[in-house]
Amino acid sequence: MTLPKIHSQKWLSEVELLDSEIEPSDSLKPANIEKFFAGITDSKACSNASSGILNDISKELETTVPWFLSQMPPLYLWSTSQKAIMDDILEIVSGKVLSEKQIAERVCASTQTVTFIAAGEHSTASVRIAPVLSRHHAKVARLFNSLDKKIGLCEIYQAPYNTEKAWEEKTSQAKLASLRKLLSNKSSYMVDSFVQSLDKDYVEVATTKQMAIAFEAVNYCIENENSYVNLTTIVDEQTKDTRVRVDICLKHFPVNAAMENIIGIFNRYNFQVRRLLANEILMTNNQKFTVLHLISASPTGEIITDNMKAWGKVLKSLKTLSYVDHGDEFSNLLLGDSPFSLNETNLVRALANWVHIFLTKQNPYYYSTDRVSKVIANNFNYMEYCIRYFRARFDPRFEGDRKKEASFNYEQIQMLYTEMNDVVEKNILKEGLNFLSHILKTNYFLISKGGLTFRIDPSILDKQFYPETPFGIFYMIGRNFRAFQVRYRDISRGGMRVVMPRNSGDYENALAGIFDEVNGLASAQQLKNKDIPEGGSKCVMVVRPGADKNEAVKAAISGLLDLIVTDPKTGALADGIIDYYDKDEIIYLGPDENLTDDLIVWIIQHALHRKYKYAYAFMSSKPDFGINHKTYGVTSEGVNVYVDNVLKYLGLQNSNFRVKMTGGPDGDVAGNELNILYREYGERCRVVAIGDGFGAAYDPKGLNWGELIRLFKESKSIVEFNPNKLSGDSKAYVISANSKENIKTRDNLYATAEAEIFIPAGGRPYTVKESNWDKYLLPNGRPSSLAIVEGANIFFTKEARQKIVDSGVVVIKDSSANKAGVSCSSYEIIACLTILPEEFSEIKDIYVKQVLDIIRRNADQEAKLLFREWLKNKNETDLVKLSYEISAEINQAKDILLDKLNDLSDEDLSASKYTFVLLKHCPSILVEKYKDRILNRLPRAHKIAILSAHMASHVIYREGLNWLESMHQDQIFKVALDYIEAERNIEKMIAELKTSGLSFKDEIVDVLRAAGAKHLASSRM
Repeated sequence: MTLPKIHSQKWLSEVELLDSEIEPSDSLKPANIEKFFAGITDSKACSNASSGILNDISKELETTVPWFLSQMPPLYLWSTSQKAIMDDILEIVSGKVLSEKQIAERVCASTQTVTFIAAGEHSTASVRIAPVLSRHHAKVARLFNSLDKKIGLCEIYQAPYNTEKAWEEKTSQAKLASLRKLLSNKSSYMVDSFVQSLDKDYVEVATTKQMAIAFEAVNYCIENENSYVNLTTIVDEQTKDTRVRVDICLKHFPVNAAMENIIGIFNRYNFQVRRLLANEILMTNNQKFTVLHLISASPTGEIITDNMKAWGKVLKSLKTLSYVDHGDEFSNLLLGDSPFSLNETNLVRALANWVHIFLTKQNPYYYSTDRVSKVIANNFNYMEYCIRYFRARFDPRFEGDRKKEASFNYEQIQMLYTEMNDVVEKNILKEGLNFLSHILKTNYFLISKGGLTFRIDPSILDKQFYPETPFGIFYMIGRNFRAFQVRYRDISRGGMRVVMPRNSGDYENALAGIFDEVNGLASAQQLKNKDIPEGGSKCVMVVRPGADKNEAVKAAISGLLDLIVTDPKTGALADGIIDYYDKDEIIYLGPDENLTDDLIVWIIQHALHRKYKYAYAFMSSKPDFGINHKTYGVTSEGVNVYVDNVLKYLGLQNSNFRVKMTGGPDGDVAGNELNILYREYGERCRVVAIGDGFGAAYDPKGLNWGELIRLFKESKSIVEFNPNKLSGDSKAYVISANSKENIKTRDNLYATAEAEIFIPAGGRPYTVKESNWDKYLLPNGRPSSLAIVEGANIFFTKEARQKIVDSGVVVIKDSSANKAGVSCSSYEIIACLTILPEEFSEIKDIYVKQVLDIIRRNADQEAKLLFREWLKNKNETDLVKLSYEISAEINQAKDILLDKLNDLSDEDLSASKYTFVLLKHCPSILVEKYKDRILNRLPRAHKIAILSAHMASHVIYREGLNWLESMHQDQIFKVALDYIEAERNIEKMIAELKTSGLSFKDEIVDVLRAAGAKHLASSRM
């Protein structure tokens, strides 16, 4: 028998990953390896295998057995039972693996394993096996190539994941002791968590060294939200033979898919996969990891190093794997004679998604996902030139005239579609180029990233469909998600909404409308944010059905941070990012649909880990260092201020009244609004109808308050309402949305139930549109409510809302009614930018109370201004139009003031008239304790935004519409400053008056407060 090459023990230890603490059997040591082979071949197993089998198979066995035992790697022979070895040999012979190049497949029911064996020269056997793996679930998989590279053998383990008996065997206990020794310098909690998460089969086949590497890899992925890839080059001192060991860890990536893709990547760049071990590790919080160890070599024998160009491509592809989609129409671009790389393929995928989203507005049939994808994927020259154009603009390694190369490829792309006769295809290719030419920066060329992110120049938008141009657009695409973040001013605030469609049809619809949704929400937020420094923004993510929401959010956040985190010394983005925008960007996010507390906490922790300088301000509504909207009912506190003002207008402030709502007791806005309604009005308020995502309840005599408050406190859906608590009215019911009939009843309840006030506090955007608004009318033609206070964003389209207003309903628009939540977040962020978490906790109770007082006061000021202006001229306007006008006038004044303030130096801004406004805007407890921090730590841009917002909103709420609007822009800045200064003087006058002996001092004080500031400011014009 020809024996395999004998390597040193060090070589075996490193390449085969044998343990140094627990030695393999003596037979595997170089001195005894020949004896080991002799023992196997002399055993009865061989003769037993041949007995009773036809002569020709016996003859094949005579040659196959010694060949197999001499050519399989030592680790296979050491870690595989003798019976399994002989079964594998029989499979090679009976399956005609070598003679007819078949792929043999053996299923073993007793061990719940499946083994594949394939022939292939120069390690191509692995490539042949890889596609077969996709048909089989695997928790552990081992792949070996014979030393002469003639066969590949892959064994996958399919038994249920079992941690209970993982460490019972004596050999396993010895491994555990050795593993703990290797990890003795690590956190005992993390080691215990890791050890308790390992599967029994993995413990049996893995070595201690492999498990130690897996520990490091998993923890790297957890800390960095990124794939782990490590390269170890090993050269045998005796034979000078060279191998590399590559250790990889991917999060939420199935073992079979990981193996298939990784073998494909190595093959694409001409690297051989000699051996591979892959295993699944299920950590706490349902975090799944696939850890792979593989041995590879270049076909030329060249030493593989980190600096090798070909290896760089492999590394980038491995890092890309975890954030790209697999198995879609673009995956075929990875195959063929001229394949694209994973990154190039994902760029094409991102381009096609953009085209579909923005052209589907013109015609959803012509520009369906399928058609757009096929047109692009079938045009190789177009894709090739697009990639070259993109590289010319953004590849940091590009040498030469970047502008000239980009211009050349741009013209080539234009030539490709200019002569096309098919208008649809022409528009698809044209919009793809439009997308590429409006990218300002991207994380594409970063090796490690969670998803692909682009900062887009908003001038890309077609004015026909988007007459308002936002300030900035971020576009994110990753594995199983697509997302946009849109902001309407440089410093902006808005929530992050995660849309989770239930099926593929809903997913396609959500994807087609994602930009309209995010842009509509951001625009509404811009109107809403008039009281605060930040403009309006929104982030909306659509997650593919069945995908992991948390992983999608983490990938998107990681990609967004790639484009805003700068070096504290240089102010530049990470190496590898070409930045055409070339300015700092501060992004403030907040919670919205499906963004849970654990994700809020993670986002802050990750921003801190990434060293984002405004990490604590990156996400609002934090459970600890923040003001949680649901806990404190922030948005609902503002909504109810408008409810109260509406009741006064209707003359119902002392009467009984009915309310109907969308959104359940477990919802943030709806649940808290129920609680506040009962707190403020008790039994005078009767809630007659509630519908949420799970069902509905209706009682014309009013749903039982005790039961509603119970559901609120227990955070339960309205379907949990106890039917026994209904009034007994024959029309009362509680239903689940579990049938077409019930869903229809639930969906129409908001329109059919009669009440004085309707509060939409949940539901999908644009539920009520021009085509269905008339459902809100009763059979007699009257609206089903006297008033609507919009607690939810964009529940109505603009056209539908106006129709309802014209029917006689008093409507308080969303941008007025539910602004309290974002206002609260703004004050939270001021604290985050100035003090530390532990300092915030000391003043939190007082701070929250003061913030709630401020937002109630602001809501009341706007509500009173709305009704004041409406009563002046009811015949020519309405509350909705006035809401727009108030927002527009305040925002216009803010922008004018912002421009003027930006021209001032830091020294100018430190003047007392500006610091007075800055401090007046902040809650008093923060000023009392941390005045210097406010003045010194707030970013300049944020200070200026505070000054402009406070002065503009304050003056307009006090003096009404049209006063500032009638002035020249230069006058507005002066008058706003004079007005604030006049107010300071008026306060001094009032203080003196109160201590005087004048008999009419109270009346004089009232006059001064009502008109004194305006008079003094006007007199200085």
